Amino acid sequence: MKGFFILCFVLLTSTAFAQKVEVKADAILVDGVKYALIEQDGCKLMDTQCLYYLNSLDGKRQFAVKQMEFVDPATISDSHPDGRTLYLQFVFMGSGAKTEISFPTTLHLRAIDVARKVVKAKLFTDGSLSEQAASDFVTTNGIPFTERQKQLAGPKVILIDKN
Repeated sequence: MKGFFILCFVLLTSTAFAQKVEVKADAILVDGVKYALIEQDGCKLMDTQCLYYLNSLDGKRQFAVKQMEFVDPATISDSHPDGRTLYLQFVFMGSGAKTEISFPTTLHLRAIDVARKVVKAKLFTDGSLSEQAASDFVTTNGIPFTERQKQLAGPKVILIDKN
């Protein structure tokens, strides 16, 4: 019984602090207040290319979120025979910094999926990109998928023919 009350308390407090994230008319809203602007390029159900641009509230482009993929033999299984690995790459316009995160969904990428990741990382403050949050985001996540692809490619071999 005591455990039940503790569980109820935890659930109640976690929902009390949860933010409601929505995407309406190219704007990300957090608890009904404009947080940032979002544009999509591609990203329809059958599109192979998907790119989202995140802009500050004054319309300045801050970073792009690209859907990326590669084949990783380590992920091949009976239920996943092609080994296709999806991920998101964030490219920050001002610094050129890049970072990568796991693909947030099992289907096609939607604006709300990107918005939730951006809000969770607190990348915008008062409608503008937070440089510190962006730097922390890049440092924390790194580029694990690019590093994995390099690992799969193996070392570079240079052949020199002296003939």
